[in-house]
Amino acid sequence: METLLVRISESSKTPALIEMLKSMDFVSSVDYFDDMVKTKQLFDEVNQIASETELSNLSMDDIIAEIKTHRLEKKLGSH
Repeated sequence: METLLVRISESSKTPALIEMLKSMDFVSSVDYFDDMVKTKQLFDEVNQIASETELSNLSMDDIIAEIKTHRLEKKLGSH
């Protein structure tokens, strides 16, 4: 699944674009963020938390291995 963030310069055209996207059978959801300041604050919070973890020092392979381990532990109920 992919996520797409679109910025619209003419806000009056937003409803039409939302309806068009919702009508496409391959689009699973359409989320509308009318307050980009709030959205930016949330992204900043997530990025701040992430920067305080070991993740910033891990390679992509390390992160994937961590995810697989977590999923396996969760599946086995040992977490």
